[in-house]
This record gives sequence, structure tokens and C-alpha cells, in this order.
Amino acid sequence: MMNYRKLLTFPQKWVARLINNPMTWLGLAASLPFTGALTAMAISQQERLPEVAPLSQQVTEALVLQPQLKSQASSVRYWRDEAVQRGDTIARLLNRLGVDDGEATRFLHASPLSRDLLKLKTGATLSVEVNDQGELFGLRFLNDDENGEKVLVVIEKRGEQWQASADAPQTDTVQTVRSVVIRTSASGALAQAQVPVEVRAGLNEIFADQLTLNKLRPGDKIHLVYETLLYKGAPLATGNILAAEIQHGGKTHQAFYFAHDAESGAYYDAAGKPLKKGFSMQPVNARISSGFGMRFHPILRSLRMHEGVDYAAPEGTPIVAPSDATVSSVSQQNGYGNVVVLRHSNKLSTLYAHMSRFQPGLQEGSRVKAGDVIGFVGSTGRSTGPHLHMEVLIDGQPVDPATTALPVPGLSPSQRLAFREASVKLAANLKLLRAIPVSVAQLD
Repeated sequence: MMNYRKLLTFPQKWVARLINNPMTWLGLAASLPFTGALTAMAISQQERLPEVAPLSQQVTEALVLQPQLKSQASSVRYWRDEAVQRGDTIARLLNRLGVDDGEATRFLHASPLSRDLLKLKTGATLSVEVNDQGELFGLRFLNDDENGEKVLVVIEKRGEQWQASADAPQTDTVQTVRSVVIRTSASGALAQAQVPVEVRAGLNEIFADQLTLNKLRPGDKIHLVYETLLYKGAPLATGNILAAEIQHGGKTHQAFYFAHDAESGAYYDAAGKPLKKGFSMQPVNARISSGFGMRFHPILRSLRMHEGVDYAAPEGTPIVAPSDATVSSVSQQNGYGNVVVLRHSNKLSTLYAHMSRFQPGLQEGSRVKAGDVIGFVGSTGRSTGPHLHMEVLIDGQPVDPATTALPVPGLSPSQRLAFREASVKLAANLKLLRAIPVSVAQLD
């Protein structure tokens, strides 16, 4: 008879042999990746099986922002500055800023301001007041009027009404500092540090007798302290360069501004010696009654950029060329009246306005010597009374005649003492800038 107990013990012995055999475990280890792949395929196949979606119902509900939250978000306003690019209009620039205000756009089209006044100049800055929702509350920018004078255009929402004005705003003057290290060129470094173009032009003229900015090389440094006029906390225009320092070729060149009176001043080195020779003479023998910079226009009752200096002189006083020059133009203008423009070099020109009459025989292309009469003081054009308005332009950019071209007087003993006190404070500012290892563009 067959022994069935023996048959029952056979699988047990076979299993024991498999367990005790090393080859068994080696084969099992080799099969693990294949087993994992099979498992992954099984799971993947399960994931691909269509699922039976539970019964659901789509509900659409309009959510309304709580009034108090909306008012809180809209109450936060801030100013944004945008550089005007070629071909920009106010509408196009607002669109680039994400501002879409149909009411403001309609007001601009019907604004009492002239179309020319609303045209933006390439390179100018448009400041807009908005909130987080892109609502527009105001905009402002400097522009040239029909007489070539600067005017502050202000368009703002007062209550529910839009208004345009050219009233003189209350401005504050603060000191702005800039410290730059030349990487490629001085002009590029100053532009990157957001130094205004008029400051750059003035800086070049201050040191014109020592060096020019285009001679600066990588590693040279420029330190600046100049005035900035703020309107409602935002920069509106620049004032005088108060102190400047250029480190070039192992040498340090410094300049400090000293005001001779309320309307004019000049630049001196640390020892109080004039930095520039200037022209050999003044155009008229009279005092400067109105200096360069932002001024309140007495006739138009608005804040304007006075791009020259005014001499208080009686009508008929002879006006002379302050240095040798060629006559660029002899013309009549609406705001400036009778005007003569002289070209002294490829870069430098001077303008004389409000003349009562021209010197007979003076015409475009004429050569004049220093001291030659070119016209006579008057009150033609838009003028409050007899005076001479003089401008100095460097590459077409108006700069302060008193600090760039007019004769620089020496300092009296009392002025030298006042200069020393002021220059010590400014020199301390330059020392702080000199210690900064990186470029800085900062408003103080």
C-alpha cells in the first residue's frame, strides 16, 4: 500500500530545501525589480480605469466685496513716476501703467489747457497718483509753454471733479547725494544713478577748466551734493550743485558753491579760489535781480523754471557781448520780445531777451568781439518792466549763467569766513560719500 504520510512530508522537505538553499535567495533578490514593475503596471492600469463620478450640481454665485474692504483698499494712494518715451501721449503712458480711467481721459480731451501744453517731451517724467485698483487721482509734469519756459502742469481730481491748474505749489528744498563709480563712461554712470541732465551739464561746466567728464576712466569716482525741489514729497526740479568731487588719475578735484547774494553765486575750491575764469565781462553793468531756477511768474501767476538770470537795468542801457562770438540769430518772439543769440563755441551759446531794439547792422552770421554792443535793454515781449534776460546754453541745455559763464569775483574777508564755515559742512558730506564702497542714489 502507498504510504500517504510520506507524501504529506514531501512538500515540507522541498520547502525546507528551498529555504536553506542560497541560490533561492539570490533568485528572489534578482526578481524584485521585475515584481515592482508588475506592481506599478497593475496600479497604473487601475488608475486608468474610468471612475464613476459622484452625482454633483454646479452652483454659480456672484461674490460681492464688502464695502469696508473696498474702501480700505482704495484709500491707499501713491505716486508713480514714468519716463516719457518717444511718441508717448498721456493716454498711452497711462495705459502702459495699467491705468484706465475714462472720466479722466474725457477731461483731458476737454481740458482748458492747450494741446501743446499737454504734449509730453521725450525724456521728461510723468508722475501719476493711483491706488492699488489702478484708479487715477492726479498727474503732473513739467513742460515748455509757447515761450519756451517751464511750467508745472497739474491735473487732479478734487472731490468728484477733475481740475487743471498752474498755480504755484508749495515746494521744499532738500539735499540730494549721489556717489558713482565709473564702469564704462561718466555719462552712463551718472545717468544710471538718476542724476538729472541739468546737473550733469552743470557738473561738466564747473570743472571745465580742470578736466572734462568724458576723460574719466573706469575706477574714477564722482561724489555730488545738490538741491532737489520737492512738491508734495516728489522731486519737481533741481537747484544748485552745492558740492562736487571728482577722483581721477590719483588726483581729487573739489568744488563748493558759495552764494554771493539771494540770486547768484559761483564755485570755488577748498581754499576759496574761483574754479572758472568765465567771460571777460558782464553783458550789462548791473546787479542780477532774478537768478536761475524755479520762480513764481509775476504775470502768469504760476510756477515756472527761470532758465536764465535777469539784470535790473534802465531802458536803453547798452547790452554788450561778454566774449567773442558769432551771431546765431536776431529775431522777435512772443514771450521774449526782441532776442539775440550768440554762439561762443560749438557747445556754448548765450541768449539775450526783452531788448528795446537791436544794434543797427547786427545780423545772423555777424562776428562780434567782447564788449561790442548787440542791443539795448527794454521791456518787449512778456515783461513786467525794463530788464535784460540772459541765458547760457550748453549743447542746448540751459545752465546757470552765474556759475558757468559769467565772471567769478574773488571773496572778501567776510565772505571767505562764511565760505569756510559752509564748505566744512559740505566737505563732511563728501567724506561720507567717499567712504561708501558702492554706488548710491539717495534722497536725504
